[in-house]
Amino acid sequence: MTFRESEFPSLMTQLETILDKYPPAAVTWFVREMARIYRAIPVYPGLVGVCLWKAFEPCAADKPAPAKGSRVVVWPTRGRALAGQLSAWTTGAISVDVEESSGRTSRVKLSRSRIRLVERFRADTLEAFWPTLVFDKKTGTVKRRTS
Repeated sequence: MTFRESEFPSLMTQLETILDKYPPAAVTWFVREMARIYRAIPVYPGLVGVCLWKAFEPCAADKPAPAKGSRVVVWPTRGRALAGQLSAWTTGAISVDVEESSGRTSRVKLSRSRIRLVERFRADTLEAFWPTLVFDKKTGTVKRRTS
């Protein structure tokens, strides 16, 4: 099998899509999740991609808010998307701690009327969407969910 026949080119296409669409911090989260999943299931790069398409999860306004500290991407009605940790979610506004390129963090507060979409980043995509591929390192058996 050649590289072109493998599932890796689709992962590269997926990565390009994320690079073009999301802020740098969110791209970093995505790449780390890609590497984490690939380490867990290295013989299935196609399944890595399937899980990763679910990494950014839209947050509906009528559903419970993501937990404080969750990684989120906020898409304002105008301007660039913001990626950071959720610091507050109220009916009127959302506050996000955004890491700047200098390494400093600034809190950005946006009124809900100025927000088009909020997406929560999931760092548990393999566990959430394909739990039968989560193996115990010591025994080699499938880990059972405890929920």
